[in-house]
Amino acid sequence: MIRRGSRRPDTSGRGATRLVRTLAATASTLAAVGLSVGGTLASAAPSSRVPTTYAGTSARALEHRPAVTPVKDVAVIVLDTLSPAVVSPGKDVTITGTVTAPLTGPLSSPKLQVVRGDVTVNQRAALDDWASGRTPSSGRTVATTAVPTVPAGQTRPFTTTVPWGRLRSADAFAAVPISVDVVQQGATEPTGRTRTFIAWNGRKEYVPLKVATVLPLTLDPDVGLFSRNDATRESAWQRAIGPDSRVARILDGTSGAHVDLAVDPSVLGPDLAAGSSSGAGSAPGGATPTPSGTASGTPATPSTPDTGTTPTTPTAPTPTPTPTTQGTPPSQATATIARLGDELVTQLQGRSVWALPYTDADVAATVAVDPSNSLVRDLVTRASTLATRLGQAARADIVWPVDGLMPAGREQGIQTLLSGTSVKKPAGIVVNAAAVTRTTAYTPTARRVAAAGTRLLAYDPRLSALLPARTDPSPVLSTQRYLAETLVLLGERAGTPRSVLVTAPRTYDPDGGALATFLAATSSAPWLEPVDAASLLSDSGTDQAVGQATPATPVASAAPPAVLTARRLAQMAEQRDTLLSVSSVLRDGAEFERTYRAVLDELASTRWRYEPGSWATLSASVARDIRAATSAIRVVPRTSTINLLAEKGTLRITVENGLDYTVQDIRLRLVPDNPRVRVVEQPGPVTIGPLSRTNVPVEVAAVAAGRAEIRAFLTTADGTQIGSPATIPVSANPLDGAIYWVGGILVGLVLLAGVVRAVLKGTSRVDEIADIEALTAAHESLGGADTRDADRPA
Repeated sequence: MIRRGSRRPDTSGRGATRLVRTLAATASTLAAVGLSVGGTLASAAPSSRVPTTYAGTSARALEHRPAVTPVKDVAVIVLDTLSPAVVSPGKDVTITGTVTAPLTGPLSSPKLQVVRGDVTVNQRAALDDWASGRTPSSGRTVATTAVPTVPAGQTRPFTTTVPWGRLRSADAFAAVPISVDVVQQGATEPTGRTRTFIAWNGRKEYVPLKVATVLPLTLDPDVGLFSRNDATRESAWQRAIGPDSRVARILDGTSGAHVDLAVDPSVLGPDLAAGSSSGAGSAPGGATPTPSGTASGTPATPSTPDTGTTPTTPTAPTPTPTPTTQGTPPSQATATIARLGDELVTQLQGRSVWALPYTDADVAATVAVDPSNSLVRDLVTRASTLATRLGQAARADIVWPVDGLMPAGREQGIQTLLSGTSVKKPAGIVVNAAAVTRTTAYTPTARRVAAAGTRLLAYDPRLSALLPARTDPSPVLSTQRYLAETLVLLGERAGTPRSVLVTAPRTYDPDGGALATFLAATSSAPWLEPVDAASLLSDSGTDQAVGQATPATPVASAAPPAVLTARRLAQMAEQRDTLLSVSSVLRDGAEFERTYRAVLDELASTRWRYEPGSWATLSASVARDIRAATSAIRVVPRTSTINLLAEKGTLRITVENGLDYTVQDIRLRLVPDNPRVRVVEQPGPVTIGPLSRTNVPVEVAAVAAGRAEIRAFLTTADGTQIGSPATIPVSANPLDGAIYWVGGILVGLVLLAGVVRAVLKGTSRVDEIADIEALTAAHESLGGADTRDADRPA
């Protein structure tokens, strides 16, 4: 121990004792949220700095191991290997690792000691006590190795061998506690320590435990996966399923191991067969669906300009507006994503896989508020796309709620949800064993049964927490703690057949090599028999299913709170129905539906529990896209009033199609708001070409004078309203038919009177003058005299 302000490690032992107490308190805090795999006087933590290299170790050995961060006044011990993992008579144990000196001083000619703890570990609580440091470190030293001086903050490797005879136990099998200490020259207390276990197997006096392991293979909550920008989208898919991805590490680590993989079909890339009744798999290649139709023929403008670089905050992703019609080659991003998906298919083929609902839909949230939700039911049905894509069986009837709980009503909710899907009913439900178990003297089998008879697969949360993570310095502590846990579990009832299920969270991120090492060591333990998880759905001999029980205390959820609420689920189902309605009137409706539903379906995913802010970003983008797509088919409104001056007339209503898809079999319907105007006959089906409009004639009748408004809207063949409606103002001024009859009669009488007069008229006085021309000439010659006579005074 190095006191504050000193330059050399403390050799008095007082500081080491204080550090042990501090470690115990810290480990107790960690135990509240997880399981401690081993105790050490200093924690090896990932560092952003380049790790210090040392003689005898290649760069390849350090390639996948987190760098060790030196601690100010405590030495850090990291175990690299412990071989063999299971000790039996005649097999000595070799331990390798590194020791890192404190920052405040070197380790001068230190000794590395392996100490066998003087405690009996036969209960799971005792494992916690030793690993966390709560148990005193008294014991006997079983191996000592000298280590050269280690400069301050530097790292050196070590190798030590422990004879098997010093680790043997009188029991047939046992978890032997050990600590690996580094002691400064001249000191009596260690400057650094790490605790772990040795698995002892002297003889077989037990019935092996059947162990099944299931790991999820899902996408990360990254909105970049659905970006309209090719570079952003391609980069996101590379991170998600590329060679250096979390998914790739899981596949590498489980290659050749007896592990079931629960696969979200969307992890293989966007589904090209995402129709409403999509039971078939996506087309080979899994290319990203991109819309070839957008409102008004132009892509929607993003709320945030896309610069082509990955933004620090989520960018609102929308369907890519680049056309991908037949004959048009896909973009480089689409081709890259398809290739990554195909490579994933190759790695999955031949493995034991389960099919999660498409997008890993949040079943736990759905059954709690809306177990009949149509959108989530469709995603459950589309789990079958995985089997089609892989060309092999992939059972989709095992339900895995992300929270691991089994509250009242969940079994019935899951049955209701699946009853409306192609799955029909659940064969089993994965659940946290603690959520269905009362306090017992021993750990029950993983085979359980719910109240209504549905089989449960109960996973052990303690063992599941021991799966190695990428941030672990090495898999040794996890491996040895796992073996110790199973030995203690075995010892509870060594002669009783039992089963154990081990699972990982949706965000599980291992190092591939460490996971492979862990699985190889644990699966080769003589007391553990690896089996398929599906085999736990039925009884095996005396290993009978145990009924569901209510725990004494509430069990915490294994995942963050759900983002799906009843209101959000209802909104998503309504948006889905809207897209289905629009696609039903399009000549290429299947492509339209794939395009605009691709992102909508993603909103139902479990993954957004871990990034709720990204769900809101994606949801807002989806809502904008659907509004733009559905409003592109519309009745064009009129600003002026149509005057209807006759009892009957024809209105010409303009209907516009702003999509790049041909609209066919659409119906225009007119509904007046009062009885002054009546629609004589509704028009028949209408077809409109892409980005065009047409005038639809509608015969109407004016019943009475006055103003009226006619609501004009569009429907599908089954009457579902779609598109944007409009209001047509009409002024009805019909003339009474009697006016025309009276007017016609009067005109006829006038004409008749003229004809009669012309026929029956008498001779005029002008006709009686014999020589009218001579009389006219005489009158003109006397015109002047008559005028003068008229001007004289009387």
